[in-house]
Amino acid sequence: MQLRTATEADLPNLAALYRDTVLHNAPEHYTAAQTAAWAAVDADSPRFRQFILDVTTYVAEHDHGIVGFAGIGDDGHVASAYVRHDCLRQGIGSLLMQAVLTHAQSKQLPRLYAEASEFSLGLFKKFGFSRCDTEVVEHNGVQFTRYLVERVLV
Repeated sequence: MQLRTATEADLPNLAALYRDTVLHNAPEHYTAAQTAAWAAVDADSPRFRQFILDVTTYVAEHDHGIVGFAGIGDDGHVASAYVRHDCLRQGIGSLLMQAVLTHAQSKQLPRLYAEASEFSLGLFKKFGFSRCDTEVVEHNGVQFTRYLVERVLV
């Protein structure tokens, strides 16, 4: 397994991983409309480009390609944490989260925070994040409940 930072050339593969992961995992916790709205991603859109490239996004890959990614902003916002649907429970999410924590420590960030879904909440809790609130947001015309989590580092 190799970790590296994402490049513009990765956008199509990261969008496909994002979409496939949502389509396979979201139905366990979300409605069909929520799943479809969440999975609607365009690798060429400015929004997805910013999602990946405006933060430091770590990419995990092995011989069979990219298997996950996680991004962190300069303010401690954990912008993403996705593992390919057929590679769950193999330590990839933990490897990516450890890279995020190492990055935060090297930048001396005082705190990390994120918006966690039903199926990413466990990963955040495993790495010492606490649930501090719940919010309802709209994405592509559909409402979602998500969990606000944080971890104080100092």
